[in-house]
Amino acid sequence: MKKINVTVVEDEPEILEGIEIILNQSLLFQCTGTYSNGEKLLEEINILKPDLVLMDIVLPGINGIECLKLIKMLNPDILVVMLTVFEDDEKIFNSILAGADGYLLKKTPPNKLIESLSDIVNGGVAMNPQIAKKVLDIFRIKPAQEFESLSNREMEILDGLVKGFTHKQIAEKLFISPETVRGHLKNIYRKLHVHSKTEAVVKALSFNPYRKY
Repeated sequence: MKKINVTVVEDEPEILEGIEIILNQSLLFQCTGTYSNGEKLLEEINILKPDLVLMDIVLPGINGIECLKLIKMLNPDILVVMLTVFEDDEKIFNSILAGADGYLLKKTPPNKLIESLSDIVNGGVAMNPQIAKKVLDIFRIKPAQEFESLSNREMEILDGLVKGFTHKQIAEKLFISPETVRGHLKNIYRKLHVHSKTEAVVKALSFNPYRKY
């Protein structure tokens, strides 16, 4: 099985080394790049072509949130998971709005870190209730007309996301391929003016006529 290439951006050497070891000992991931700052990552990201970037929110120079925005501009298909020392709701909230695909605490145990990254890679959405409420409040002011532009198939896929299904589960349920699901997701993000599945789920939950369950 082809391993998922992960690049880690962390300015504390001990934490960086620890995460690298954990990733390389797993069956699913391999660490193919480590950086202590975002600038160097951005210089080399097109060479590395990571599948996933695991990045500290607080970095010297360009911070993690600004680096996240630039990564998504360069390649929106790269998954970006933010690392934080503690649950700083404001920083995590801003990360989600900038397009983060998830976030993890630095104190996360090795087995839980691998499990969480696996969930995110498979289309899972992670967000604590406090962050969900903040993003929900933002999206409540958005026009409902955006949902009218979604096709029936796109609504079915969004429904699956809201119910917590992974890309693979949605594909099996709808008798389509995971690649087709990902293609529809790109259209959903564009039509709803969001950057990640996390935002799409919260926005769907904020749209009361959409909620049938």
